[in-house]
Amino acid sequence: MKKKQLHKSNWLVTMLLLVMAILMPYGGAWAQTPSRPSIGDGSADKPYKISTAAELAWFRDQVNSGYTTISATLTKDIDLAEFCHAKDGTKYTKEVSWTPIGNSDNIENMYQGTFDGNGKTIRNLYINDISEYIGIPCEAGFFGYAEKGSIKNITFDNAKVKTTADDYRTGILVGVAGSCIENIKILANCSVEGKNYVGGIVGRANGDIGNCENHAMVNGANFVGGIVGNYVFSDKSITSCANYGVITGSGESVGGIAGYFVSGTIQNCANYGDITGTFFLGNLIGCADECNLNNVLGTGNVTATSTSRNPAGLLVGIIENSSSTASGILAYNSSAKLTINGTEQTGDAVKAIGRGSLTSAEKIMAFTAEQLKSGMVANLLQKNVSGSAKWGQKLNTDDYPLLGSADEVYSGNATLNCLGEVESTVTFTNTKPAQDGTLTVKHGDSPIHHESVAATCTTDGNIEYWECNLCHKSFSDELLTQGVSTLVVSATGHKYGENDKCTMCQKEIPSLTLGNNLITIEKTYGSRDEISGYNLYKYTAPEDGRLEVTANSNDNKTCGTLWESPTAASRLTYDDSSNWPDFKITYTVTKGTTYYIGARKLDGNAIEGEVKLNVKMNGLEGELPTGMTGKGTEAEPFELKTADHLAWFRDFVNEGNMKACAKIADDVKEIDMSTVCHKADTEKQVAELSWTPIGNFAGNKYQGTFDGNGKTISNLYIINAASSSVGFFGYAEKGSFKNITFDNAKVKSTVDHYTGILAGFGELCIIENIKTLANCSVEGKNGVGGIAGMASGDIGNCENHAMVNGANGVGGIVGDYRGSGKSIISCANYGVVTGTGNSVGGIAGGYGSGTIQNCANYGDITGADIVGNLIGDGSICNLNNVLGTGNVIATSDTERAGLLVGRIINSSSTASGILAYNSSAKLTINKIEQTGNAVKAIGKGSLTYPEKIKAFTAEQLKNGEVAYLLNGSKSEGELVWYQKLGTDAYPVLVAEEGNTVYHGSFTCCDGTASSYSNSSSENELVHVASATLTSSVFDSAKHIYHMGCSNESCPEHKYAADADGTLKATKAEDGKFYVEELTLTDASTAINTQAQFTVKDLQYSRQLNEGQKGYVTLCLPFDINAADVAGAEKCYPVGDMMIHMPTDDASVLKFVLMLDEQSDITAGTPMIVKLAAENAAQKLVAKAQNVEYSADFFANPAAKSLTLRDWDGKSGFMTICHELTNASIGGVYTTTPMAEGSYSFRADGKFGIHTGDLSPYRIYLNVQPSQSASSRTMLFSIGLPDDSSTTGIRIISLGDGRQTGSSAIYTLEGQRVMGTARKGIYIKDGKKFSVK
Repeated sequence: MKKKQLHKSNWLVTMLLLVMAILMPYGGAWAQTPSRPSIGDGSADKPYKISTAAELAWFRDQVNSGYTTISATLTKDIDLAEFCHAKDGTKYTKEVSWTPIGNSDNIENMYQGTFDGNGKTIRNLYINDISEYIGIPCEAGFFGYAEKGSIKNITFDNAKVKTTADDYRTGILVGVAGSCIENIKILANCSVEGKNYVGGIVGRANGDIGNCENHAMVNGANFVGGIVGNYVFSDKSITSCANYGVITGSGESVGGIAGYFVSGTIQNCANYGDITGTFFLGNLIGCADECNLNNVLGTGNVTATSTSRNPAGLLVGIIENSSSTASGILAYNSSAKLTINGTEQTGDAVKAIGRGSLTSAEKIMAFTAEQLKSGMVANLLQKNVSGSAKWGQKLNTDDYPLLGSADEVYSGNATLNCLGEVESTVTFTNTKPAQDGTLTVKHGDSPIHHESVAATCTTDGNIEYWECNLCHKSFSDELLTQGVSTLVVSATGHKYGENDKCTMCQKEIPSLTLGNNLITIEKTYGSRDEISGYNLYKYTAPEDGRLEVTANSNDNKTCGTLWESPTAASRLTYDDSSNWPDFKITYTVTKGTTYYIGARKLDGNAIEGEVKLNVKMNGLEGELPTGMTGKGTEAEPFELKTADHLAWFRDFVNEGNMKACAKIADDVKEIDMSTVCHKADTEKQVAELSWTPIGNFAGNKYQGTFDGNGKTISNLYIINAASSSVGFFGYAEKGSFKNITFDNAKVKSTVDHYTGILAGFGELCIIENIKTLANCSVEGKNGVGGIAGMASGDIGNCENHAMVNGANGVGGIVGDYRGSGKSIISCANYGVVTGTGNSVGGIAGGYGSGTIQNCANYGDITGADIVGNLIGDGSICNLNNVLGTGNVIATSDTERAGLLVGRIINSSSTASGILAYNSSAKLTINKIEQTGNAVKAIGKGSLTYPEKIKAFTAEQLKNGEVAYLLNGSKSEGELVWYQKLGTDAYPVLVAEEGNTVYHGSFTCCDGTASSYSNSSSENELVHVASATLTSSVFDSAKHIYHMGCSNESCPEHKYAADADGTLKATKAEDGKFYVEELTLTDASTAINTQAQFTVKDLQYSRQLNEGQKGYVTLCLPFDINAADVAGAEKCYPVGDMMIHMPTDDASVLKFVLMLDEQSDITAGTPMIVKLAAENAAQKLVAKAQNVEYSADFFANPAAKSLTLRDWDGKSGFMTICHELTNASIGGVYTTTPMAEGSYSFRADGKFGIHTGDLSPYRIYLNVQPSQSASSRTMLFSIGLPDDSSTTGIRIISLGDGRQTGSSAIYTLEGQRVMGTARKGIYIKDGKKFSVK
């Protein structure tokens, strides 16, 4: 019976396990839950006692929740495999990456306690991390960011740490450490890989590091080290640390102990691993600003792939500061290989320090592999040891001295000469003798004495010293006991007095002038911190403002300073590095004050040939471009009028004038940039020209104010820009941009970061009133926005209609927003926004923290992951009164997509007002349109006050309800949201006449009821879309066009006088229709209309060019009063008679066209107008009121025949003229081809033969000569009634209109040719000739 019970129990357990296995989640293992340690309270006295991975994970979560000062001690070895591991398809296990303890997301999350590993081992640490925040520094390691406190006594086994983002700091123990690190050991089965700031122990450190040992393989790009990637503190040290791992960097600054070492001490440390990088690399340090090396050893091979000069050494790659020191011995393996650009170095090319030097350089000693193996070096290192460090070596087993070895090496007495040769037999042993021997290093017996030489202004001297005859090192004493590294006594340099002359050699300081100055840079002898270290030049400021001095030495690497006097102890300012490798200095100066410019080659040597110094005051070395005014200050900004002005301003800023201010001038409507940036045009042989942005990251971040003044910038063109931060502005910092509309802007960038139409990178900039039109587009990679690629300042009243395309961090207004305490207010996106990657939103792709208030997105949004109408990815966001109506598409299988926000990371994010979205919009994920509860406003995460999030139907959005609610259910006072009911499908942020939404009981124009209207009056109809007229409709009964709405009582109904709807008409009480005003020009000669209407104010305007003579002709389709013609001194209607006058030349016919004088001139009357001003550019304008328009308004008037008379010019008797068979005068309202023999008024004020078409509103003269007059020249004049004349006529000569003189051409029939002869045979000068 008991046996059966036992079997039953086993069966139940088996079934239970089977059910549990079936119910186990995809992770393939039980979900692990962090658990609190049972012992300790986290204080320094009672640290948490951690014995399991679950307790360690709990400790991590506590720190990352803000409890950063708690302490812990390990009581057992920890295996982290349950909490972090790689993906395993065979076990159906997803990848889980360890979240570091402590981070820099918030200063309150940086670890500051004590973590004691207690000699225990942590196994299977696994980190594989990719930052989701472009450009934000992050940390990766067992710890992320440890600010204070201590981390100690841990061994890591099988740790795998990998990061891929540029901005990570990565180490197996910790990413960034300001705390003390001691007794950390990384085993050989570990590895760490990253990009910049990568270390076997720590990525970046600024605290003491002691007794650490790395065996892991370390891989990175720049700043890569076996112990630490980047070490930054001056009063701290790295002590008793050793690296055994292979260290590889694909870039610069790679070292066995530290990749980049700012300052401090490295003592009793060793590197045994091979080091590989591009340049600046060494066994101990890749690149050091200043270092104190004490008793160190380097044995690994060093391989540099670059040809850069002196890029690598067997101890240090480069030491920048010559005050760096050496003590103890600095030993390296002379058998190690130093390889540069594929070539193994030999002889003198093998250097311990690639570039730079140390004081007490004699401490640097090379040893052969045999000497390293013999125990000699271990003995020397131990004899020079400081503190508790130990050097040892198990002889006949260890090839090198080992740090921390218990096998101490002892020696008998021995003498070693300074060349490393043993002069007496010596043995080394691990057995301690009764008395330890001494090892003596001896120099040569015949030192060479050098007398001291005094230095002068311009020549170096030297100290007294003795030179060893064997090793040729220098010493300050004859016994060769005090080594010296510097023999030279530097020249003093010129020391100037208040009279601007050198007190020693009397050289006078030369003066500079505005513009380019050619100078000579001599060798300098002082340091870069003192005035004697520079060649001095003086300049007296002619006005208050900004002085700018720029050097051009053809890449000789110069630096410059500015001083207030030739005896000044400190400089006013120095090179801002924006003009590297030459210098550029800027300073605000006072009128009449003399300033002293210091110039030198960076290394202090002379420069062959002349150097150019360019001097500018207030950014100018000369005059402003033509037509441009202003001083570039905030009070007096540059006023820009043309594209050339914009290009000049761009260059001015990019030359270092970052705070220059500008505005588009008041009298400019638009600046067309097509002359300074454009596509290529092969037909016109025009090369492509891409706009170079204003401001850049290379020292010229724009910091001024640019005011578009409500104007338009058109045809901005940027294509395939290869620099980061691309837009009309490139990189701006604390600047201000406002009041600009962009038309037809095309911006495309191929670089990784930051592209926008207005600006690529706007750090803490104010951006307001910027609009991009729908014909604009912007395309980039990461951080792409319709207005700005990246921004961190306030953005207000901006509107994007452009198409926006990118990869990650893509937004309609801004791609990546990082403002803290800042806001985006009253902004709207209408454009389609598409990202191929993550974080895509209508307002912002990525949003760090701040407020989005009264903003809307109407465009469709597409991205791979983390996609939303307003924000793709929000960290801490406060949303207040917002609207999203566009469709949202996520192309991957994700839960992080929503109709308002894709993801909200921080649960403290808030909602206020209402957060409205279109319930009819489509949310599509991985090609599947979501329905029901799968349609989310926020894909992942939450907001406080979620009840503020509300979905509205398309009808609610359309009928005014949502606009009214967004305004806080009010229609008076300060409003933000508007909507033209019946026209706008959604609420908008732009106020226009008649688009305020009121709530009440209203009637629609189709007879239905409505709760919302654009009128406060309930008697006024509400327009509905069904009654909308999409084009004008002609009403044949009323002879007018209807527009807007079919119901004439609707406020949206409008009358139009033309089919195009451009002429607005109003209906008067008498039922007639009126157009307020109409202007005719030579280009407007027809109206597309069937309507009948009256024009209240009609005018004709003609632009007259400079050079126009005193008379023009005019013929108008409406009555005028001669006094109402502006630009005319007198208007003369052409009369009914033309008179033939006698001449002395029988070959010339002279005619006088008689004019009338009258005030009221009827439509269709040919007129000759005497201009008020001759030879001037002016306008001729004729006006009339209440002119009836009819169908034949533009029909050309009929010409009238002229009475022809002969007159002798004296008597009052006139006979019939027989020289002409007939003549007529007429006018045209449209461009009209002229018959042969027609004359018209030319620009020179004369009648001439007309060829081609006659322009509108001019007159023409047709004459038909008799047979006897056909070959004679015709001269025309005009005659005016003149009672003061004896004949009653005043004649004004206008010149001839035919060819005369020896150049006259005739047909074979004897008819004179007018204009250019066509194909045929002609007579000229009595001879035949042909025209082919």
